[in-house]
Amino acid sequence: MKLFFKILVTVLVIAGVAYFVLTQSQLPSTEGGNDGAIDGTQQSQQTSRTTRPSNAQEATVAFVHDGDTLYLQPPGTTSRSDEITVRLIGLDTPEIRPTVECYGIEARDYLRQLLPQGSQVWYAYDLDHKDPYDRTLLYVWTSSGEFVNLELVQKGYATALKIAPNDEYWPELSAAESNARTNSLGMWGNC
Repeated sequence: MKLFFKILVTVLVIAGVAYFVLTQSQLPSTEGGNDGAIDGTQQSQQTSRTTRPSNAQEATVAFVHDGDTLYLQPPGTTSRSDEITVRLIGLDTPEIRPTVECYGIEARDYLRQLLPQGSQVWYAYDLDHKDPYDRTLLYVWTSSGEFVNLELVQKGYATALKIAPNDEYWPELSAAESNARTNSLGMWGNC
C-alpha cells in the first residue's frame, strides 16, 4: 500500500509540473517589444468581451482622485454637487492617503493620463451600484473604447479585486493580473 501512495504522489507531481510547464509556455511573452501585451488570439477574445456595452452612459471626467477613484460630471450638469463619485469596479490600486503606498502615485498619474480632466468617457454599472462609502461602482471606457478598469490591471497599476456580485469582467481582470505579475509589469516589478 505504501508503494501505491508513493507512485500516486509521483504521478501527481509529474502531472502538476507538466501542467505548469504547458500553461507557462502559453503565456504571452514580452519579447519582441509587445510590452507585456496579450497575443492576437487572446486580444480579440478580450476585446469582444470588454467592448463598451450598448447601455453605457456618457459623462465628462471632472477629477481623478487616485488610481481607482474619480469624479464624473453627467451631461447637462455643471455643478460640483451633481458630480458622480466613482469607485472603479474589479480592481484596487495602492493608496496615496493617509500614507503613500508603493506605486500609488504612479497609478493615480496613469489614470489621469488615461482620463484627463474634461475628457468624455462611457460608463456602465454591474449589479451593485454603490459601495459602503456611497461611491458609485462603475466600469469605465475612454471615448476611443479603451476599457479603463482592465487597462489599469493589465499594465500593473492595480490588482484585480472581486467583490460579489459585481464580477461581470472578473475572468478578464483576473487573467490580466496574472499576466502582469508574470511579466513584472508596473507595481509587480517595482514594489
